Amino acid sequence: MFYLITNCGSSDSNDDSVESNFEIELFYAETVSIDELVEVTIVGNEGFREVKASLDDSFDNSSGTLFFEPETTHVRYFTFDKLGINTLYIKAYNEVGIASVKELNVNVVRGNAVKINAVEIVSFSGIDDTWDEEFAETDINRLADVVFLIQKSQAFFSDGEYNFNRDWFRSEVLENQGNLTWDLSEEELYAGYGFPLNFLAADMDEEGQVGDLMLGSYYNYIGFSEIEGAQPETFTFSFPDIDLEFIITVEWPD
Repeated sequence: MFYLITNCGSSDSNDDSVESNFEIELFYAETVSIDELVEVTIVGNEGFREVKASLDDSFDNSSGTLFFEPETTHVRYFTFDKLGINTLYIKAYNEVGIASVKELNVNVVRGNAVKINAVEIVSFSGIDDTWDEEFAETDINRLADVVFLIQKSQAFFSDGEYNFNRDWFRSEVLENQGNLTWDLSEEELYAGYGFPLNFLAADMDEEGQVGDLMLGSYYNYIGFSEIEGAQPETFTFSFPDIDLEFIITVEWPD
């Protein structure tokens, strides 16, 4: 009953007789912009040795770190790129393993973010050539089944940096090259002004085999910024060394 009244959360301690009023509080800006570094200050009413962050309250998707000194304040950074309310859960443990969980809710607004509405691959090395050897040169099924992937830098439980790249968006596969154009206007893909993204294209067969349209170049950097004060609706990215060119259509904020 004591734990229910004080809302301390569950204990990972092996000693069920341990009592504690350990609790944490979170301090952060309640409204943030797409891809903005969000500073979260975690304050405990006593020292704590471990903190976890998760996108769900089960903490199946979490990141944790150990602190070897009984500090009562820790600062961590996160980014968000979905408009509206984004939720994060923070769990901290005190020195004897008692846990306290708090929910973080931030309202994410567009700010200066650019919205990606379409991608068109103009050319790649081996376009119109045979990628599936089992088909004759006159069979359309020999052509590449094209998919692209965009990676975005993110901060999650970081010390102030964008600390990893994640697979942000994977397109549908266009069989036999299709028209090499993807309409993404309903995908709600927002990237901060000038924010670095990475682009990869591949041939993806039904058996899961992947053909390398990048010729060994794992990713190529792209980003969206004003050009001589203008806000173009399309950006053309060319990488002559791998014969890759693609066009991305964007929408600027009002």
